[in-house]
Amino acid sequence: MESTGLFDLFRGLPVHVLVTHAVVVFIPLAFIALTLVITIPSLRRHYSYPAVGLAIVGAITAFIATRSGSALEARVGSAGQHSEWGVQLPPVAAALAVLSVIWLIVTRMASSRAKLLAWIIGGVVIVLGIVAVVLTVLAGHSGAEETWSDRVEGADSSVTEREEAPEVLEVEPDGGTGASDVDSSGALQLLGLESVAANNTEESCWAIIEDNVYDLTDWISQHPGGSSRILGLCGSDGSSAFQGQHGGSSSAQGTLEGYLLGAVGDPIPSG
Repeated sequence: MESTGLFDLFRGLPVHVLVTHAVVVFIPLAFIALTLVITIPSLRRHYSYPAVGLAIVGAITAFIATRSGSALEARVGSAGQHSEWGVQLPPVAAALAVLSVIWLIVTRMASSRAKLLAWIIGGVVIVLGIVAVVLTVLAGHSGAEETWSDRVEGADSSVTEREEAPEVLEVEPDGGTGASDVDSSGALQLLGLESVAANNTEESCWAIIEDNVYDLTDWISQHPGGSSRILGLCGSDGSSAFQGQHGGSSSAQGTLEGYLLGAVGDPIPSG
């Protein structure tokens, strides 16, 4: 898939992955700087403009992060909770930047009414800064969890599950029912496409990934990226979706093998 625009790729890397680091830096820095210049008047003369500048840069990076995140989702699928937190940040960051500019203008006025107004606006700026930092943390944490949790958490248990999963040797089904029982030789049964398609609900979710069939029912509620991603695979071939999100991850592959049912194929009717 070629680059789809300014917010998609930069030198072959997703813009979103690069710009999110800027958001994590500039938003908290802007909040700290604005809080200091608002609450300590002696700092305003030298540091008001840099503080407001940080807020403006933070708002710009938050906007770019959201746009680039949408471009990345078009490639790898929805990021679940990360996306939900991410889309809430730019409006708050923009409001923080605008109000900080207004605060800066008001502080340059000499009247007593302007001084009172500056303190009121300053208080709102601090509150918005807190909200912006919280959203930044929530979005950043959920994004990191979405990317790394299935690669790091329980890595040892994933390897164990993969080692203990029945090996698909000679596939010798004991009937044409599409059952997932292991036969006496330890080989898994062949499972037809119709059987997979019939198990397309939250109560029974089978999916095909790379010519094997997996029962992902129990994984729906456990998936770090949200249940919607697994529900979208139920009863279908999820190979491209899995490879797009987890390709090359031994941890993800190990976790998947724990739900192995059998291989895709037409069951041989019993004689």
